[in-house]
Amino acid sequence: MREIALLPINQIKTSFLTAIEQSNLVILTAPPGAGKSTVLPLWLLDTEFANQKIYLLQPRRVAAKNIACYLAQQLGEEVGQTIGYRLRNDSRVSANTIIEVITEGILTQLIQNDPELADANLILFDEFHERSVQADLAFALARDCQLGLREDLRLVLMSATLSNEELSTKFPEAEFIVSEGRSFPVECHYQSVPTNKFWREHALSVIKKDAFIHSGSCLVFLPGVADIKFLIERLECFLPDDLLLAPLYGELPISEQQKAMKPINGARKLVLATNIAETSLTIEGITLVIDAGFEKAAIYDSQTLTNQLIQKPISKASAIQRAGRAGRLSAGQCIRLYSEEDFQRRPEQAISDILQTDLLPVLIEAARWGVTKLSDLPFLELPNAVKEQLAWQELQQLRIVNTDNKLTAHGQTVAQLSCHPRYGNMLVSAQRIGQQFEDPNLVNLACLLAALLEERDVFSPSVAKNNADITTRISFIENQLHSKANLSGKLGRIIKQAKNLAQQLAVSWQSSFSYSHCGVLLALAFPERIAANRHQQGAFIAFNGKGLNLASEDTLNDAELLVAASTIKLKDKQLISLAAPVTLAELEAWDIVSTTVCEQLNYDEQRDKINASEQRKLGAIVLSEKPTTQTLDEQQIATMWCEQITRKGISWLSLSDSQSQLLARINWLALHQPELGFNQADEPWLLANLERWFSPYVGDIRKKSKLISLEFEMMFKSMLDFNQQQQLARCAPLYFSGPTGRKCPIRYTNEHSPIVSLPMQEVYGEANTPQVGDKERGNGVNLTLELLSPAGRPIQVTQDLAGFWQGSYNAVQKEMKGRYPKHFWPDDPANAQATRKTKKYM
Repeated sequence: MREIALLPINQIKTSFLTAIEQSNLVILTAPPGAGKSTVLPLWLLDTEFANQKIYLLQPRRVAAKNIACYLAQQLGEEVGQTIGYRLRNDSRVSANTIIEVITEGILTQLIQNDPELADANLILFDEFHERSVQADLAFALARDCQLGLREDLRLVLMSATLSNEELSTKFPEAEFIVSEGRSFPVECHYQSVPTNKFWREHALSVIKKDAFIHSGSCLVFLPGVADIKFLIERLECFLPDDLLLAPLYGELPISEQQKAMKPINGARKLVLATNIAETSLTIEGITLVIDAGFEKAAIYDSQTLTNQLIQKPISKASAIQRAGRAGRLSAGQCIRLYSEEDFQRRPEQAISDILQTDLLPVLIEAARWGVTKLSDLPFLELPNAVKEQLAWQELQQLRIVNTDNKLTAHGQTVAQLSCHPRYGNMLVSAQRIGQQFEDPNLVNLACLLAALLEERDVFSPSVAKNNADITTRISFIENQLHSKANLSGKLGRIIKQAKNLAQQLAVSWQSSFSYSHCGVLLALAFPERIAANRHQQGAFIAFNGKGLNLASEDTLNDAELLVAASTIKLKDKQLISLAAPVTLAELEAWDIVSTTVCEQLNYDEQRDKINASEQRKLGAIVLSEKPTTQTLDEQQIATMWCEQITRKGISWLSLSDSQSQLLARINWLALHQPELGFNQADEPWLLANLERWFSPYVGDIRKKSKLISLEFEMMFKSMLDFNQQQQLARCAPLYFSGPTGRKCPIRYTNEHSPIVSLPMQEVYGEANTPQVGDKERGNGVNLTLELLSPAGRPIQVTQDLAGFWQGSYNAVQKEMKGRYPKHFWPDDPANAQATRKTKKYM
């Protein structure tokens, strides 16, 4: 305990304990290594807050477990006594436990199960700057509990890099405490990747050159596990005898993680780590950091319906955190594998998870709490409103919430399960259907599928190639279970989670499965990704109308219908990586989807003719089609043309220059004269309003050749009332008439200043730049004048005619007199006569 007493955090002990007695919200900033995670929690054991639970939140499982073990060790106890931890599928607590180290997801469940948190006094949110979506959600629920139910509940936000200025605006009532900390100087060097090298190869050479000869231990920050394994393979044969190679990432067993973190007598360590090592974890003896400058971030992709791990540059804050790891115990060095200029260009902070991650798990917890939109909770930051609305619609389609965003009875059960809402929907539905069809093993198969899909593919890329069939993974796992192999790592986690889900559903776990129902179970989780074979080199069309593809030699290419559980982006295609075949009969029997019969009109471009047919459809999938001889009414024809234009775009109508320029004028007024109240007339607006300006004028036109001869200028003007048509002519005229009386077309774009081209001699006598716009009310806009030579070539572009006459005109005049001596080039153009003639005929 003597070493702990020397840690910098002790300097603020009195002020911190006073703050939590006086305020229910405390915000603590302390540099890495100050002791906020490993010392501060122990102070609380001697306070009145120890009468009930104290929760210490960590953003990562490995950090939670290690900190709990470390705190227990300081008390001379086994973990699970005074200090315990609780993680998903792993906990060590007892009746004597006061401080529980937990992840944010665990806190969310604790609050949902007990909205008043009656057994807790205080919650410490450690490393809060990381702003994971689970941390934001857990804080929002805890804060809402505090504001509405438990004013005495204490919340403490702790971090090394919190923006106190921003937080003080959001929480003016909070107590702010800063610990100066203890850090040693870290000298940063930049060794950017040479143009002829891949960054991994460059990292390898820097490690061999610098880490091998460094006197202390080295920590290398890498974006992902694949990068760590790449370097391990190429370093093992070259390691000095006194240098131990130690990987560190979340999926490693705890014993392997301990090797990376604990000191080793008489040896140095070379720790290859993901960003798991940025915060919380203490890695002994590090005096050199090598930072690749990348991280893997989970970004939600609406095409794949999953969070995709994207490699991206880290923020400045992360780079500083990483460098600080070299200065915990003594002066250190940091080598950044990028340039200093690159570092300076990086954002100060990373983008918050809630702005870029899958919102379904957040929304189901919000609905479970009783709110129908995230703005009803005290979130630090809200996601994009459109993305939130789309996510609510997904939950509605899964019947988890109703149209008012309130949990259905089905949704209430789904919300209790420790898995993604999509998989929860599959599990609860499978249990109901299994009882209906007397298939008790169906729910076990669903549990295994859910656990399997939450992990990375159990097959290596070489084995998975041309084999997207998920049933082969189920068969592989089943064989492993029956062989009674010692399942560890990924397979061990899958089986553990599957058993846990079965337990939550109160069903007995069985390890034998019927593979035939994999496809229909997946359809419960991903109904929009039921897909039909187009029989065109692995091409499929999904229920939602999107195209999917299988590898050309994949074993599932003969399937007429399948359900894609996982896809990856490959150039401009969505490649199916995990799927299972399914039949229409199963989908209809299980009431997952139903077919519809509709009359369909299609335009045959080659024959310039409308075809009518009757289609049987499954969403956007056409199952069968037969021609009909129905009598078409004008509304049907107009609707068909609207669909065709929506697919092809406005350019399909082959608008004339004058028609396009009319749209440009309306659009310019909408953008740059908003006080006039014009709607934008750009393509998105026109496509969204076809029913307003297009449909009424189509009649029974059945050929494109006649369609494009419609009077589109009149149709576009029909969108304007009489007053707006007058304003259009006055404020956005077609032509500029100069002193000579000639009409020069004005070109309107999205830019603020429209353009007119005309010979320079025709604006002699104009002292000021001509304007368009609402000049009468002082909202005129200068034209951009493209002044031409007698040969029609641009010689000057200006929005300030008076300035041009007084400035650079003299140089232009000198050049033009030499090149065009027969033309008039006056010394005082602002007061000269405009002309279209040469001097001889003036």
